[in-house]
Amino acid sequence: MRLFFWNLARKSLADLIYAAIQLNDVDVAAFAEVDQLDFQRLAELLDDHYQTVETIDGKVKTSMLVKRTIRWQEASAVVNNLTCTLNLDDIPVNISVVHLPDKRNDPLGHHRERTIQQLVSELNTIKKLHPGSVNMLLGAFNCNPFDPEMVKLNSLNSTFFKEVAMRLKVRNSDGSAFPITYNPALEFLSESNSNQGSFYWSSGDCTYYWHSLDQIVVDWQLADCIVDCRYLHQIGDTKLIVRSQPCSKYSDHLPLLVTMEMGNCHGR
Repeated sequence: MRLFFWNLARKSLADLIYAAIQLNDVDVAAFAEVDQLDFQRLAELLDDHYQTVETIDGKVKTSMLVKRTIRWQEASAVVNNLTCTLNLDDIPVNISVVHLPDKRNDPLGHHRERTIQQLVSELNTIKKLHPGSVNMLLGAFNCNPFDPEMVKLNSLNSTFFKEVAMRLKVRNSDGSAFPITYNPALEFLSESNSNQGSFYWSSGDCTYYWHSLDQIVVDWQLADCIVDCRYLHQIGDTKLIVRSQPCSKYSDHLPLLVTMEMGNCHGR
């Protein structure tokens, strides 16, 4: 099972997306900043083998294509982020495709944190309606994995260690239980495999240069399912990095490709 996410930076990249989907046998393709994407052109290229997940309540700033063999239901816009339930190899996954405010507009992360809280609340509500389902958030979080809005107890409550996530499962505080989520960033980010990050930012008094703004975060049950998580540096012969940073001709973000083995899901 392969999941693909790309913040398109309002570029028309149908041909390049088609190549990425075909070359990597992508099952689920999700996008942010899709204003200029020609979905009709992309559908023609994909020869009707994929379907668009559409909401009944209108405005979303993220979008998703899935193989026609994948069933989906209850698509809605939660704070304008596409949220639905996908059946991935017979496992119901409640997924939000996220595009959160960037650090230029929300330097302290308060807006991102509030949005995450709303998304997590909605996903947990859906999970109660579908016993046996699990949650996933995928997309442009526009913050780094270790930023407060990603790890705070009442936000995503994420850990980088699957052993911790699977052992604790929840954290209790003031009489409330907060489910722990798993973020695979620490396991797969590495200079040795050229997986430094998705966004290059050199301005400001304090910067990491490479930032991992595009991420996947999952419930503890899915921690062992993630077997690979990487940012693509090229698609076919098209190089996405020029002069050591993402080529703005395409997008200022690199696409994220996640490989999952759903048979490794726990708690079923």
